[in-house]
Amino acid sequence: MNAAPPKRPSAGGFIDLSRIRTLVVDDNPNARALLSEVLRGLGVGKVHNAESGQAAMATLRFNEIDIVFADIEMPNQDGLAFVRELRHAANPAIAGVVVVMVSAQATAARVMEAGVSGADSFLCKPYSVSALVRCMNEGFAGRRWAQSEGRPKGLEPKIIDA
Repeated sequence: MNAAPPKRPSAGGFIDLSRIRTLVVDDNPNARALLSEVLRGLGVGKVHNAESGQAAMATLRFNEIDIVFADIEMPNQDGLAFVRELRHAANPAIAGVVVVMVSAQATAARVMEAGVSGADSFLCKPYSVSALVRCMNEGFAGRRWAQSEGRPKGLEPKIIDA
């Protein structure tokens, strides 16, 4: 008797990231490339890159983005100013996007600044892949809660490091 092989859970029971559209914002091309490759390695469907807050806003205007990873330390417009601009965008798809702030300076003051600016989560450099995934999950969960429950934007995100 030939029985059908047992069905395997998709992706080992993990979340399917193939439909996720990300934007990596960092003035450092090496940091941008590294994070982009890690996201692709995790199975993220589309990864956009921008070298500045201004370029990131242009990308957001012309592409559907689910989650933004933004470095804090950038010239001209730092990541905090970029997130404040994003949160005040007239387009709700832009204003409501999940934002993960990325920085090597994970002081309590910096994390609080990120939260006040509107970041959903904070990823400390150097980061592990597991920390990156936890941060994505936290960002998506927090943003859904904020949109459904009317949570005030700008609450302090958690620090997630290796």
